[in-house]
Amino acid sequence: MREARMCRRYIYVFVITGCWPAHAQSTGWAELTRQGRSLQAQSRFREAESAFQSALEEAERTSGAAEQQATSLFDLAVIKVDLGMMAEGARLCQRSASLLAQTAGESNPQLEVVRTRLAELYLDSGQLRTATTLLRQVIGAQEKASQTATLPGARALDALACVYARQRKFGAARKLERRALSILESRSGEGELSLAITSLHLSMFLDAAGHPAEGLIHAERAAQILKRLPVVEPFVRADSSRNLASLYVSLGRREDAETPSREAMELVERAYGPDHFYTGWMLLARAAILRRLGRGSEAEAAQHRGEGILTAQSQRDRLGYTVPMSALLPPR
Repeated sequence: MREARMCRRYIYVFVITGCWPAHAQSTGWAELTRQGRSLQAQSRFREAESAFQSALEEAERTSGAAEQQATSLFDLAVIKVDLGMMAEGARLCQRSASLLAQTAGESNPQLEVVRTRLAELYLDSGQLRTATTLLRQVIGAQEKASQTATLPGARALDALACVYARQRKFGAARKLERRALSILESRSGEGELSLAITSLHLSMFLDAAGHPAEGLIHAERAAQILKRLPVVEPFVRADSSRNLASLYVSLGRREDAETPSREAMELVERAYGPDHFYTGWMLLARAAILRRLGRGSEAEAAQHRGEGILTAQSQRDRLGYTVPMSALLPPR
């Protein structure tokens, strides 16, 4: 089994913070939100959760602050996933989307971002039909409003590409990723994190299709963008390193694969803890690379530990068990 990753979740505190309007923000709410995002960037997730909860309560006390409430609900959703509570994250996304639909209308770009994030959570949990329905709804609304060539539009295309990849429709996935890249490249420096993640996903799909040399070009581009960004989720950085390791093996550069693979594993465990589903996913990815390097006993140990984490997670959280794309890409 190949490791490449479930394409999902990362982008999107970055994207959504650029979407919410700045008017009518109370000083207390804005400061609590800023504090929460700063703490989240430091992987201080419990403290960030507390700040976001306080921001939500502040918004709920303020008349006419529905969009602030929706923002805080979304921030809480993201942090719940960081804390390993995927089902709670989905519930909060649903609340945010419902509030936006009622107060801002179906064509609201913030609503599209929240629904795309919710679709990513369903994608992560293997509920592809639900994810596809949500994404088609988002893309349809964007097309109706002539808003497909936007950052939220590119994100929705990227997410749908990941659905196709989970269905082994790699040609369709690559086509959508190239469309998303074209949009992002036309945005003149906007959405750098989105550009990195879309490049990362495209590189994975190219590797899966037997084109690792082309995939490496996009993977290295993603890594360079991530290197210069001041705030990037630990899982994103780790997945970029893991993807480079996979490509090195595909290209016969076996001696270059060990360090990025090991460092990716260490980063995820350090940031999220030993029992988080991100750690489980990365252990399966690590096992796949070790297996391709001929280190069978180490691969078996990593596989066993990763599966144990995901099984335990599934007993605590209905959305929490999934198989990363690493286990779905075809072997070569």
